[in-house]
Amino acid sequence: MFQKESLKTQQPNQLPLLSYVSPKWVKLIKYLFTRQTSNYLLSIGRRETGKTDMNLLIFETLYYLGYRNFATNIKIYSSYFPIEHISNAEDLEEWAENVKGFKFYILDEYGKAFKRRSPMAKINLEIIEKLQTLRKYKLSLLTITIAEKFIDAAGLGADVLDGVFFKPQFKNPKIAIYFDNIEDLRFELNDIPRTRIRFDTWDIAPFKLKRPLEKPKFKDKDLTVLWDYAHGRTAKEIGLQTTQIIRIVKKFLKDKLEGDSYALQD
Repeated sequence: MFQKESLKTQQPNQLPLLSYVSPKWVKLIKYLFTRQTSNYLLSIGRRETGKTDMNLLIFETLYYLGYRNFATNIKIYSSYFPIEHISNAEDLEEWAENVKGFKFYILDEYGKAFKRRSPMAKINLEIIEKLQTLRKYKLSLLTITIAEKFIDAAGLGADVLDGVFFKPQFKNPKIAIYFDNIEDLRFELNDIPRTRIRFDTWDIAPFKLKRPLEKPKFKDKDLTVLWDYAHGRTAKEIGLQTTQIIRIVKKFLKDKLEGDSYALQD
């Protein structure tokens, strides 16, 4: 079972959705997500151009239109409707397969998850193929990156990518241009508001093929430290100095190498 991150829900204090978004926006989102069973969209733009804001606004619009199943790898602080936190393909597949109805997933940091020219290219392809397979469960994918050049080419083909939102202006996040890959459609949007969903702007949203391993219960405290450090925790988070971490790593390597050396001599 995938791990659900607790999410505080609250009733919005703001005015109803249609009072602060344009009818053109609602019409576009409604059309894109009703013309076919699922969608695969990409949002491209420099940092702080409002890409994540816009995609969460799409969630809000879809919620207004009656959809109820949403998930993302973005760290959400609060929302007035439930949003699952899912950060790996295994949990996403389980969620998509078991939840009935139409489903929508925002994959932030798409370029970091599936880097072009990466030594993990084979795994990239496996994840991208899995994501496309999940569309049979009525799952729509909304992906976000700073530039196309960072994404594995397998995720950019016009045969799989349905449309692209470009966010061209750093100083004006209200602007976006939409290009469609299915029909001859082009929309210029210049009044996109901020989302009412609160999220961590600076979080580096991870996405992996496998769900994370559960941490073993080590008897040796040094092994616990090594596990935490190897899985991304900083020395400060572990509660040690960097020099202490280095000493533990050196001791572990020394014991490991000497043990292997003795084993080979036997």
